Amino acid sequence: MDIQLYEQVMHRIKGRIDYVNSIYSHAESLSSVSIFMVESICLQLRTTIEDVAVACIIANSSEEPVLAQKLRKVYRPKQILKELNEINPACYPIPLVENENGSIGKYRDTYDRPKGDWLTQEEAISEYGKLSNIIHQNLINYTDLPTNILEEYKHTQILTTKICNLLSHHQITVLDENKMYRVLMSTKEHGTVQVAEFQRIDDLLGSVDILS
Repeated sequence: MDIQLYEQVMHRIKGRIDYVNSIYSHAESLSSVSIFMVESICLQLRTTIEDVAVACIIANSSEEPVLAQKLRKVYRPKQILKELNEINPACYPIPLVENENGSIGKYRDTYDRPKGDWLTQEEAISEYGKLSNIIHQNLINYTDLPTNILEEYKHTQILTTKICNLLSHHQITVLDENKMYRVLMSTKEHGTVQVAEFQRIDDLLGSVDILS
């Protein structure tokens, strides 16, 4: 995997989330939400989901360069993830939680984050469609029922949290069975993104992961 390129995509996502959070802060300071705020948030979250799909392409590009080159011309997450899943069913990021009782160091022991508070692959596809509908609703028909701005606004807040929980600490599994990558994204504005390669070593007790 091209770690530098993967980091660039994660930094782009961080920039989008920082911008979305600035809109939330502005709305809170005004005690008011406008349709323009909601549309701006939806646009950034929609593009963020596209970036997640792009990150999945990058993670698999070394082993599948022909497919990766083909998918770089596609922007819809549904098609990208469908084709990637055919060659790597574990292509989507796996959110992790640190084991607070584990050894202290740069990388603690981790376990998979329980479902419910992070953006699953299925949700990424469905939410992408919902965000697109909100962005393009005025292009369809101005006589449609108006969007419930506050309801959509609250939903985007939940969606933003789910995206952050997916990516703030996650694992990338590639086709090379001896390698995987752990990614840490700082929650601070303009914070760092760290990507570490791990090698899988087989021993008498099974397989363990070590930082290469």
